[in-house]
Amino acid sequence: IENDRHLAREAQNYQKFPEHFFQNYNGYNIVPPIHDPVPVHALVPQFYGYYTPGPGSEVPTVMMRLYLSPILLLELCGSPIEPDNLPIDDQQECTSLFLRLHEDGWLHESVAARNILAQQGGPTELPIARACTRKQLSYRLIDFGRSRACERQRMQIHPRGIYTYVVTGAKISKSCK
Repeated sequence: IENDRHLAREAQNYQKFPEHFFQNYNGYNIVPPIHDPVPVHALVPQFYGYYTPGPGSEVPTVMMRLYLSPILLLELCGSPIEPDNLPIDDQQECTSLFLRLHEDGWLHESVAARNILAQQGGPTELPIARACTRKQLSYRLIDFGRSRACERQRMQIHPRGIYTYVVTGAKISKSCK
């Protein structure tokens, strides 16, 4: 869609993310309010660049008359999840991605299953080795065109088990069982 700034905003956000969002760790961690340990891998795909065709590019003049979409070049991280088909451990791991993002002062602003990708194998394995791996899945968040940095949040726990994240006046509620 011509003049849509979504990809440009997403590229800017990738450049603002802290380095540890991209790092692959091996191990588990407790990510409150989840009480069980969850794997801690890279939070987002590796970002390789944002490219826009324009004057001076190697695009033929005839093609420049047509709308050419900008390209956001990211690591391939699998397919969108089907939350109802995931075991509880994997559901908690997916939830932990958003909690880690929020803990570092970012709001995703587009929370949906289509924005969580699953790939077979661990994120530190070579792509060819992932195909031979047992059914272990690793997860990453995508689609940061609406995301924004915000002040550090604080978590409030209510008696009914509802966790509220208060971030610069906005409230994001998550009901926990």
